[in-house]
Amino acid sequence: MVAPALLALALVALPNTKASLTLDTAWTAITAPSLVAAYQGPGGAMLAVTRAPVPNPDAWRTRTRDAYLEQVERGALAQLRGGRRLAHHHGEANGVPVLDLEVRRADGATIVLRYLLFRTYALALAIELPKGADATGARAIAASFAPPEKGV
Repeated sequence: MVAPALLALALVALPNTKASLTLDTAWTAITAPSLVAAYQGPGGAMLAVTRAPVPNPDAWRTRTRDAYLEQVERGALAQLRGGRRLAHHHGEANGVPVLDLEVRRADGATIVLRYLLFRTYALALAIELPKGADATGARAIAASFAPPEKGV
């Protein structure tokens, strides 16, 4: 048996933020003027990064963080009508509050989401996978979507 070839990884710098993400060379940039970044991936996967100028002070306070992230999650689920939450996690990425969410839409597509809640704006990464697609790669991309480590 021949081992599959490893794909080259590329760090994708995003405009007007310190956050970046890592994609393999199977992803192709597409033009979407209203988005921070957009890519088409293997098997019909689609990736989009958006930015909203919204203050997130409650995400930065330990006492209010979970309630705030739950509110963000409810809003995301409301936008995905008929979507069912498969997994979620509240945490931090290099000091920035994060919400990770995985949703299955009524049509069977899986959406992997990651929200980075900076103090004065939010970035959202969404990866849509067709029905039946393996979400492992999308989860790895979402995990790479983060600001740089402190001191870097």
